[in-house]
Amino acid sequence: MNAAQRTELFAMLDELARRYPEWRLGQLVANLADWADQAVWDVEDDRLLEAAKVHLAELASRSAELRA
Repeated sequence: MNAAQRTELFAMLDELARRYPEWRLGQLVANLADWADQAVWDVEDDRLLEAAKVHLAELASRSAELRA
């Protein structure tokens, strides 16, 4: 993972933390690992990034459907 991807992952974590303010950081990372179908201690950063992108896209899609 390069620096730009790492920065993007942290931005995704920030967005998820805003959407789920009741979650602690460990919960957030554990849930991301689960969404990536990986154990939290085995998941690679790029898989976390992809899982975050997919989850946020799904949330945006649901939100758009509710507005329609």
